[in-house]
Amino acid sequence: MKSFSVILFWFGGVFTDSLAELTRAELAPGTTGSAAVSIRKQLRSLSNQLALGSITSQEYCQQASAACDSDIADGELARRVVASARLNQPLADLVQKVAASHQCWLVVDYPVPWFHELVERWELHSQFPENRILFTVDLKLLRMTPEIFYLLPQKVNQPMAECLVIDPVSARAVEAMRHGLATIIYVYPARLKHELALQGIWQTEENVMHPAESERVSF
Repeated sequence: MKSFSVILFWFGGVFTDSLAELTRAELAPGTTGSAAVSIRKQLRSLSNQLALGSITSQEYCQQASAACDSDIADGELARRVVASARLNQPLADLVQKVAASHQCWLVVDYPVPWFHELVERWELHSQFPENRILFTVDLKLLRMTPEIFYLLPQKVNQPMAECLVIDPVSARAVEAMRHGLATIIYVYPARLKHELALQGIWQTEENVMHPAESERVSF
């Protein structure tokens, strides 16, 4: 079984909702159908640009409001988005236990001031000290993939084979694995525990390799 020394957790979509989803909930909560699909696509593109540093948080809010035909001012939208973010407490508890035996890092795709406000509110300073946080905006990438797959191991000073990434974006996770970076697609805490148990990282009495018939899903 492969042993990893470093585990990197994406912030948006794991510790809390993605920035695009929080923004959509504020600007277009009742939108459905093709309109909802279009808005989500636009907001994901904008949040990716924000994570890269291609646009500022003010520009993000302005363009997001325009995409949703909203007249909410950029400062008010920023305040609402940060205020609405909720900590995924079961996930935070899981990470705290994993950090006892593994070096855990956080990959932050939120604006730096927004992130610090949330960390202050959730009292996560001890869980992720400053020297274990990577802000995507500081990585100076022209595009997120595939460059980040090679840069993350460099930033944590470990070979790629020693790194495991927990990523909420399935397409990005699959692409990372194609480039040789071990990645688990994050869905929810219980499933992540199962995935980590398969890697020998999460300790459990459950036989995750050969579950009892009653524990399997029947179709």
